[in-house]
Amino acid sequence: MRISVVMTTGKVAAVMACGALMGAQSALVSAQSAVTAAETTEEILVRRFNTQGQTSGPGGYKWYEPTEAIAGAHDGFFEVAAPEERTIAEDSLADARDYARRNRSESLLVWHRGALQSADYWMGVEPSDVVNSRSMHKMAGGLLIARAIADGHIDSLEDSVARYIPRWRGTDKEAMTIRNVLQMSSGLRWFAIRDEPITGLSSRRYLSPYWDEVLLEEVPMSFTPGSEYDYSDMTADVMPHVIEGATGKRYAEYFSEALLKPLGALGGFIWVNREGGMPHGGCCLMLPPETWLRFGLFAMNGGSWDGQQLLPEYWKTEMLTPSRNNEHFGLMIWLGSPYVERRLYHRPDSWLNDVPKPGVYHSEPFLADDLFMFDGSEGRSVTIVPSEQLVIVRTGFRPLPDQPEWDNAFLPNTILRGIRQAAGDAAP
Repeated sequence: MRISVVMTTGKVAAVMACGALMGAQSALVSAQSAVTAAETTEEILVRRFNTQGQTSGPGGYKWYEPTEAIAGAHDGFFEVAAPEERTIAEDSLADARDYARRNRSESLLVWHRGALQSADYWMGVEPSDVVNSRSMHKMAGGLLIARAIADGHIDSLEDSVARYIPRWRGTDKEAMTIRNVLQMSSGLRWFAIRDEPITGLSSRRYLSPYWDEVLLEEVPMSFTPGSEYDYSDMTADVMPHVIEGATGKRYAEYFSEALLKPLGALGGFIWVNREGGMPHGGCCLMLPPETWLRFGLFAMNGGSWDGQQLLPEYWKTEMLTPSRNNEHFGLMIWLGSPYVERRLYHRPDSWLNDVPKPGVYHSEPFLADDLFMFDGSEGRSVTIVPSEQLVIVRTGFRPLPDQPEWDNAFLPNTILRGIRQAAGDAAP
């Protein structure tokens, strides 16, 4: 893949935090004593709960600490194609920009057939600013697992996760495989509990300085791994434990060397539960929009970048094969077909769907059957159409309550119609 870039200076470097992996229980006790010397575990939990969502500055959620830097190796921003070289009708690009801007978007990047067709930023976000990826981290985590397989750190998708999480050996969690995790069929009980107090399992799993202990020791199994679909951050949180156990490196360190640096991508930061602690695997990864564009190109090309195959040859086929328990979910990736007006994140019987407009709304079917995506909620997405060599990145927030809800089909279908118009084909 040939890439045209323009070099830049400024906010393009990240300092990679290093630290030894915590393994022994004595190290855990020592670390806990250090954390609680100034503030108790419960006080930290309550403080984080009461301040969650507060922002300071554009792009990222900066109310949370501590964080860990993830170093990139930026080789320049992609250069936007000149108007006469664009392969998408300008009126379609304008319609897409207008829809994104009116609906609280931070960024919209459109790549087609080897060139960046459009790159727009709003809400005070600059190209090098990090943005909150929310659940798009899950999909990046899936790519990182694939890279660990290619690097020989993980043998196969059928490995038990207990091979890399020793504390689960000899428990009912030993039946869980890497594939089960990536298909959201781990068997772990979904963490969200209706009307639970701040100090309950849900909040502790998310905001406690010892959320890793909550996952490893407290979360029970609720079904046989592989037998059901149950989308959850809890299942995604298994991925960092597997990565660190398999590679012997900090999650941020391996994420940097295995994904960001080979792709020439800008770095950012990730939440960790305490200094030297664990990150989440389903959220809380802050990277610039163009880094997500590079992830989309990487996934579209089956793990190939600049002539190097960095993921297993079979990965794209496996990734895009619908899982047995959800036809819209592959290996930690969302699939655009078959059409449903409202695609749910959670299993149909989940109380989390007991809202007026659950899941993701589509006003019409996607105009490409091979479309797949990273989905971060609130319209955050990396939408990929291999047949058109098309990648669309949108970051931002859901429309305001008095506005129509986000239409997940609008941007890709508007762009696909613009591609056909520019090529002289009839646009349905």
